[in-house]
Amino acid sequence: MTFKNAPPFTVIKDTREQDGYTFLKEKTRGFECLGMINKKLDTGDYSLLGFEDKICIERKASTSELANNLGKDKYRFLKEIERMRAFPHKFIILEFTLEDLMNFPEGAGIPQENLNSIKITNKYMVKMLMEFQLYDNIHVLFCGNRKNAKLTTTSILKRINEMYTVGRKI
Repeated sequence: MTFKNAPPFTVIKDTREQDGYTFLKEKTRGFECLGMINKKLDTGDYSLLGFEDKICIERKASTSELANNLGKDKYRFLKEIERMRAFPHKFIILEFTLEDLMNFPEGAGIPQENLNSIKITNKYMVKMLMEFQLYDNIHVLFCGNRKNAKLTTTSILKRINEMYTVGRKI
């Protein structure tokens, strides 16, 4: 059996994404990334050039960022979740573990003097992530750290490119 390689792809990184991933030009067996462009995405932090209506990846670097999105920025973030519904492939990539989330606010880097003002709980954040999966069909992936999160994001983008160009490779 021979398999046709997928064509090269270009990653789109939203212009508002802060401290995000860099995708360099890279070619390995059966995989070629032409690099990355910065472009405003209406929804999410990452997509693929030519497949902007198919794939949406939202990245969260820390439990504090997630808490902020589900707390004081809740209505803005929920509008983004609502826009994600239109995508056949949607992901929230978390650069932390479920254990990190369950320990929140411990280890979240929040100054001691601010801990008493935190109103959001770890249980509420887990509830919301579960609802995003169940009601919005968004894949929520706890990747553990930045390196694993970037590898996961790269793999997702590669698979989506293959899916829409050459089909499944086994």
